[in-house]
Amino acid sequence: MKLITFIKSPLILLKNIFLFFLIYLPGAGGNWLRYQFYKRRFKSCGKNVIVDVGVIINGAEYITVGDNVYLDKYCVIYAGKSNIGKIKRKQNTAYQYDEGELIIGSNIHITQFCIIMAYGGVYIGDNCGLSAGTKIYSLSNLPYDPENRSKVVSIMPLNQAPFIMSPVCLEENVWVGLDCLVMPGVHIGKDSFVVSKSLVMGMFPANSYISGQPAKRIRKRFLTTDA
Repeated sequence: MKLITFIKSPLILLKNIFLFFLIYLPGAGGNWLRYQFYKRRFKSCGKNVIVDVGVIINGAEYITVGDNVYLDKYCVIYAGKSNIGKIKRKQNTAYQYDEGELIIGSNIHITQFCIIMAYGGVYIGDNCGLSAGTKIYSLSNLPYDPENRSKVVSIMPLNQAPFIMSPVCLEENVWVGLDCLVMPGVHIGKDSFVVSKSLVMGMFPANSYISGQPAKRIRKRFLTTDA
């Protein structure tokens, strides 16, 4: 056992050194290398995809990426199955994919320091934009046990903590402003805009101008005759 550990240790170290080099190599050369690396690991990957410096990706095999996608500097993206803690699952009928999948459409810019936790499933339609600091969570902690509200619970240890899991769906041409927080179960209809620093919970129809903590539909985004 000790011999196996001794043999594995240098290999693990070399792997970690390579990953550090891969993640933080700057410039066009770094972007090219990351694209070559991830297009073989993503479930599906389109053309003209840029993974910039400092982007952390976990669960690449659960991630589908379209064409003309820019994952900007220092984003954190997690996908895949999670069974941590006591999970309460909530359906989102707008989401049509498997639990743990992250679907990123085409013509999308996910800007600096965004976080996407796709354990419950996240869909981002074509022509969407996530402004810097936006966070999308399809899995989040609950402050109480949903089956027993009188029970005192804690966030630690995580394997005993209560969680809510529900997919997040952003339809085509949704723009989420700076530092927004999108919580589990959110569905935002196409052509909508979310004002910076909004806390987004629930469902919103197409062509919505959304703002607040918690966010509400203030008016139409575009002056059209529908929605």
